Amino acid sequence: MFESGQKYLNRYLDEYSWTKINENTYHFVMTGNSMKYARYGGKRGQEKMDMDDLGMFDPSGGPYVSVGMMIDEKPITRLYTFKDSIGAEVEYNGEDE
Repeated sequence: MFESGQKYLNRYLDEYSWTKINENTYHFVMTGNSMKYARYGGKRGQEKMDMDDLGMFDPSGGPYVSVGMMIDEKPITRLYTFKDSIGAEVEYNGEDE
């Protein structure tokens, strides 16, 4: 569904992309203010939402991103926010190779 290095636009014309950090980690970056108004959700069965282990995030205007979606033909296995910036990172655990 997503490719690292590719630039995309959401419905508010904010540009976003995925930067490959290492073999299993991607950094999500978006211009504009859409991430300020993002929704975050926990995984099914979690009693309390953990920003270090999210089930989904959804910036205003998109894209909706959840565990199980694909980036560079690999399933996203972990979503989390990071400090000192607005955005998210995703990980792939490498288990299907």
